[in-house]
Amino acid sequence: MGHVFLTAARNEVRILDAFLAEFEATVREAGLSDVTLWIVDDLSVDGTRERLEARAAQEGPLRLRVLAAPTNLGNQGAMHWGLARCEVGPDDVLVTFDCDGEDDVRSIPAILALGAERPEHLVLVERGRRHESLAFKLCFATYKRLFRALTRQRVIPNNFMLIPGRWVPALRRSPLTAVHLAYGVLKLGLPHVATTRDRRPRYGGSSSQNLFTVTSHGLVGLMVFYEVVVARLFAATFALAGLAGAGAVAGAVAPLVDPRLTAPLLGAAALAAVTLGAVHALLLAAAVAFACKLVVYERIRASEAT
Repeated sequence: MGHVFLTAARNEVRILDAFLAEFEATVREAGLSDVTLWIVDDLSVDGTRERLEARAAQEGPLRLRVLAAPTNLGNQGAMHWGLARCEVGPDDVLVTFDCDGEDDVRSIPAILALGAERPEHLVLVERGRRHESLAFKLCFATYKRLFRALTRQRVIPNNFMLIPGRWVPALRRSPLTAVHLAYGVLKLGLPHVATTRDRRPRYGGSSSQNLFTVTSHGLVGLMVFYEVVVARLFAATFALAGLAGAGAVAGAVAPLVDPRLTAPLLGAAALAAVTLGAVHALLLAAAVAFACKLVVYERIRASEAT
């Protein structure tokens, strides 16, 4: 059985040495054999690819393979592109993760052990504690509740996963994994176990993410479960529309009963209407972004076929 690792990098030349040193130390201390690390360079312009290729040419216990993406695919697209090209046998195990330090590579041995206890099961890693601002944490906690309410999925995975080799072909054929790797994997309904790992600070201390990009990524990811998400959002839309209509009617007749009720009722109707508009806007934005990502994926696949 081989151990295959896959990650993607774009303009990460400043943190590569720290990442590779920690990864190599973890592999060595865990006594892992037959290890191959595949890194997709997502069209870096800061020397990342050259540094990786130089390290790959060096002799050492770690086999490093560099895949150069034909254009900038984004993190999820690059991971999916690498997934289609890395060499994984049916008896191997594949571990995918982010190389910026926020996924704790020191927990890889424990995740491999968990996978060994449940053969043929994926190991999905959910984020635990985070080191971002209070506003970020509150928004992420809200998103987690929204995700679980709309999808009925209890696990919220990320790029940090263990995948038995036998399931890799199915993941390669799924276009949804190009939009959101972890949610696309979850959507397939493969047998899995879940564990929680805290999110570490990025190598160097500053995160490349912000609240806007994370929110956008999460909303697009929701559309992976479009069958249930769209249905539930439309159900909520009709409920809010009914509340807005009822509030408007009640506000109109309130002066005949008690003038003091007019303002609260009209205010409630206005709030329901604004919420209704926000739901529609988020739904439309997420759907358009989701469709665009699928089109890009199909275009790239068609261009490579020719």
